Amino acid sequence: MKIFVTKEYLQECSVKIKELQQALEAIRQDKNTAFEGDTNTWHDNFAYENATREEKLAEDRLFKAMKDIENYTVFSAVVPDKPKVVGMYCWVKIIEENIANAKTQEKIIGLVPLGAQDLKNKIYSYNAPVVAPLMGAKVGEERIIKIPMGTFKTKVLDIQKMR
Repeated sequence: MKIFVTKEYLQECSVKIKELQQALEAIRQDKNTAFEGDTNTWHDNFAYENATREEKLAEDRLFKAMKDIENYTVFSAVVPDKPKVVGMYCWVKIIEENIANAKTQEKIIGLVPLGAQDLKNKIYSYNAPVVAPLMGAKVGEERIIKIPMGTFKTKVLDIQKMR
C-alpha cells in the first residue's frame, strides 16, 4: 500500500531511523557489558535481562519504521486548475450532516499528503478518517464518514486547487 508523503516528512523519517539504529547499538553495547560483567548475582542477571527486553523493543520500533518507509511515496504531482475529483492539494467545500442529531454545517477543508497537515487551518492528510472517504468524490456526490465522534453524511459542493 502506497502512503503519500511530503519530501520533508520522508527526510524526518530517515533521520528517525538513523536515531533508532544508534539507540539499538547503544542498547546492544549495554547488553554485552552486562553479560561480560555477570557474576551470577541477581543484579547482574537483571541488567542483562533488562537490556535484552530493551533490545527487542528497539528492534521492533526500528523494523516497523523501516517497513513503513518502504511504502512511502513522495507526492509532487501537478494538480489541475479545476480538479474534477477530490484529491490532494485541493480545497473541498462540503455540507456535513450529523446523522445522530440531523444538524448540518458547511465546511471547507484541505487535503494534503502525510506530513503537510495543519489541523488548525482544517488541512488534513488525505488518509485522516475525517477526509479519507472523500478522496475521489465528484461535485454532488455524497459520502458517509464514520469517526468516533459519530457518523456524518457529507455532500461535496465544490473542489478548488489549493495552490
